[in-house]
Amino acid sequence: MSLKTPLALSLALLLGTAPAVTEAASGRGAPTSSARKSKKKAPPAQREPHPESPSSSDEEASKATSDAPVQAQTQEPTPAPKPPPPLPSAWAGRTVVLTAPVDPSAFESAAQLETDLRGELGAQMDILLVEPAALFPAPPPASLAQGDALFNEGKDLYDNLDPEAAAKKFTEAAAFYQRHAVDTSPERLARVYIFLGASRLLNGNSTGAQEAFTRALLAAPTVYPESALFGQDVHDAFAAAKQDLYRKPRGTLTLDSVPSGAQVTLHGERLGTTPLKDLELVPGPHQVVLTLPGYLPFGAFQEVAPSQRGELRPRLEPTPDLAAVQALAAEVSTSKSLGSDKLPPGVARIAEKLGARYVVLARVEQKGQGRVQASLHAWDVQQKNRLRGVVLNPADARERQRAVSQVHDFLTGKLAPDTSFPLALPPVVKKPWFWAAVGGVAVATTAGILLATQPNKPLGIRIGNPGAGW
Repeated sequence: MSLKTPLALSLALLLGTAPAVTEAASGRGAPTSSARKSKKKAPPAQREPHPESPSSSDEEASKATSDAPVQAQTQEPTPAPKPPPPLPSAWAGRTVVLTAPVDPSAFESAAQLETDLRGELGAQMDILLVEPAALFPAPPPASLAQGDALFNEGKDLYDNLDPEAAAKKFTEAAAFYQRHAVDTSPERLARVYIFLGASRLLNGNSTGAQEAFTRALLAAPTVYPESALFGQDVHDAFAAAKQDLYRKPRGTLTLDSVPSGAQVTLHGERLGTTPLKDLELVPGPHQVVLTLPGYLPFGAFQEVAPSQRGELRPRLEPTPDLAAVQALAAEVSTSKSLGSDKLPPGVARIAEKLGARYVVLARVEQKGQGRVQASLHAWDVQQKNRLRGVVLNPADARERQRAVSQVHDFLTGKLAPDTSFPLALPPVVKKPWFWAAVGGVAVATTAGILLATQPNKPLGIRIGNPGAGW
């Protein structure tokens, strides 16, 4: 008993002072008596000026208050005005979101997950995503000079009453413009087809003329032959082609893209973003252009059959700069450094290329029976911190939201690492013989001292000692 008692008291003193040490280190301890004494009223000359200087009348009122008897100062002071609400925290840094499919079969799932993650993380007010539109602009429009030259040659031949040669030039010009569906305006193409129809009509080919006029109407329904350039026969044939076109049963066209979210332009008119389902259109070829920041524009003349349903779902090609970033993401997703605590070199290069501090990467793979699984990783390149892979099913909205919440907390600093026992115990305390010597008396004494010194009294009456004042 003589050995256990000193050891128990020593252990109690060692552990009993832990809360005070912890509070002192964190700056949250209660003020001492000397600190309270220092709060006595200082002489007026020693007072620090308020950020907002009071008026002279305020200064006189303040002086009168300081000269008033002590009894008057016992009244309850006027409550200070409430401080303004705190401003929202500043962004910790720019964030880039990327996905990497493990194999080609997971490409579409990875593209969709990247779209979903961008949308859900971008909706958070305290996260600033890197915008591909600013970093990876679309290439400049293609030159249409060759098509314009063919059209001008055909027009000269038409004016010189050589309709056969003119029709050949107009046909070549139309084919050139159709190969450049992204950059050709509908009005430019419709004008070529009107001249082609007029050339064929002048050459006695009424069927070919009707076909050309129909193509002109499909390209730009509001374009008509100019009265100063064409005779009444052209106007009559054009009107007949229009009536015949709109009498035909319509078909439907569904537009989508990989990745989705591309801006859809149909005959120069913006319709929305992919996916767009069951657009009702007159039969014939329709000029479709899809644009998405960071990707090359896609253009095509999609055929719509009468009373039939069609679908166009192209895979968009990234710009060369974005393709290089995606290659780095794929390299990181398959490297051994993905599970390392060290910052993977590929992540550092991605951050440098995009000017980002945080890199979020989803590794997507196709499992058996069509099941897709993703693991979400995030790195703080500046602090060299990381969020290890969060496993989720990309198609499950609840799992995706849970993963997004964890990534958000990591990016905003709310996700703290797991803490261990807060005290740095002496080596002797870790020895088995020490605890064998201390025994039950030391444990009980230590627990009592620890509970008694807790400022928040976490257990209180649950111990069964209501008179302890905890």
